[in-house]
Amino acid sequence: MKSSEDIVSLARSYAPIVHFHPREGEFCCYPSDAEEIYEMFHQDWNLFVEDRHPKQLPASPPCYYEYWKDENLIQIRYWFWYRYNDFPGAPFSIGKHVGDWENVEVRFFGSREVDDAIWLLSNHYEARLASIAKTLPGFLLEGAILNQEQINVWSALGTHANYPSPQSSPRCYFRIFCDRVADGGLIWNTQENLILMEETNFKSFKGRWGDKKSPRGPANEYNNRWRNAPDTDPV
Repeated sequence: MKSSEDIVSLARSYAPIVHFHPREGEFCCYPSDAEEIYEMFHQDWNLFVEDRHPKQLPASPPCYYEYWKDENLIQIRYWFWYRYNDFPGAPFSIGKHVGDWENVEVRFFGSREVDDAIWLLSNHYEARLASIAKTLPGFLLEGAILNQEQINVWSALGTHANYPSPQSSPRCYFRIFCDRVADGGLIWNTQENLILMEETNFKSFKGRWGDKKSPRGPANEYNNRWRNAPDTDPV
């Protein structure tokens, strides 16, 4: 099998399954098409204002992915685009901004078996780590909940921060305002519509997706290969 075909197959096998909070559609928004938003606003991001849509999970929203392949390390990073980000209950407009990029990354160190994989889940300015048994220095290991090779992740209400379990300890501001994660919401199998980042219309865009509070996109140096965790071996 050719290398590119191998990565496509691997990306499909390990594509994450995202569980949304039961109130996501009521409060904010589900993932949508980043290429559509880029086409509409990249020439003038001032026109991109608060947009809490879609209110229903689309039949097959795009999940974008990129990869890196070395002799002993393969990384696949899956990207999800949301039109708005809001932290429920937080004061002073904390967590409110247009645009929201989230990701789930899987790393393979030599072996491509699920028992040796490590997942890194974007969580505000940091990442949560999940696996069957291995971890990386400096990370707390949480058990990966799998459907064969696909990891299940839980998306926090409004912020869309990713968690390995609905029982994970949430991120909090001032120890009072915390992410809300719960079972019982809609479920998105990202395997259904995977798009290679290199095939998108925004593949080279390095700016912010909106105003100065908006996120930097996948091509920005901030989201470089080691964004979620340093280049270290598992333990």
